[in-house]
Amino acid sequence: MLEALALNINEMEKIVYVQLLGEGTIVYRPVPATQINGSIHLLRGEEIFDGDDEDWEFLPGTKVVVEERELGGEKVFVAIDKETTK
Repeated sequence: MLEALALNINEMEKIVYVQLLGEGTIVYRPVPATQINGSIHLLRGEEIFDGDDEDWEFLPGTKVVVEERELGGEKVFVAIDKETTK
């Protein structure tokens, strides 16, 4: 049972690309995230976030909507909006 739970948790762990603001060009930071439901992910990355060095569009701990896009010839998940519960 614990092995099945570990597999499910690993399947929910993703890398989500978050846009960096104020860079003069479009730049993304790969950020660990947990898939919550469908396209909704919870951003992690507290250990890599440095607000003095980078301005992330969405901060660690934010629930975001992701969209699959092609970046550098690779299909990745990109954070496009904050999740809003209706």
